[in-house]
Amino acid sequence: MLATDQLTIGYAARIVANHISLQLSPGEAVAVLGPNGSGKTTLFRTLLGLLPALQGEVRLNSRLLDALTPAEIARDVAYVPQVSAGFFNFSVIEVVEMARVPHLAWYAKPGAFDRKISEQALDELGMSAFVNRMFSSLSGGEQQLVLIARALAAEASTILLDEPTASLDFGNQFLILDAIAKLTGSGRSVLFTTHNPEHALRTAKRTLTMSRDGKVEIGATDIILNSESLASLYGIHIQLFDGPNGRMIAVSK
Repeated sequence: MLATDQLTIGYAARIVANHISLQLSPGEAVAVLGPNGSGKTTLFRTLLGLLPALQGEVRLNSRLLDALTPAEIARDVAYVPQVSAGFFNFSVIEVVEMARVPHLAWYAKPGAFDRKISEQALDELGMSAFVNRMFSSLSGGEQQLVLIARALAAEASTILLDEPTASLDFGNQFLILDAIAKLTGSGRSVLFTTHNPEHALRTAKRTLTMSRDGKVEIGATDIILNSESLASLYGIHIQLFDGPNGRMIAVSK
């Protein structure tokens, strides 16, 4: 379980946001919503132990994060970046097997058991047919699903996804949202950043909003994401209405 208490994030010369208290529950998806420059990436870097907290604390399974080694963090918290070309020389199964490194002895290579775990992760997301394909040959949505499978292969209880639907077409966006639902349905905790309030309304029980002035709010998604809060967050006029598949958003002058 990942939790923060009165967390202040930022850098030596600048506080980005403070008073962040959040506890992720098993089987829960929480969205992080905010404009560019509001601190979403800084928050993730702090939760992963890559940046120290300025004040407050981050705990993982009741232990202070800064008392844990990177390998201990990686065994319980998996990070899924935005799709990039960083795996172009590897097959799909090799990309997924990379997640097994924190579970291996120093200099050990993934073995038959690690291959089995990796294949099961791909199967869970309906990607079994892609095992031997080259990662670079896949579409953006397929690549993102492989990276999520890699997080599953890490056997982490908490998964952080950095804008998982960024640059994806409409159909692939919903493939990823369905994958998030599968993750929470299996009891994992998911924290994901997004620029699309409709994705938060569709997928997340709770939402954490971050504004450029450092204001942070956390609450039930259907309550915290209203026309007034979204207009304040993005500086535009927004209307919410009920559509056939849930609440939808329209931008007005």
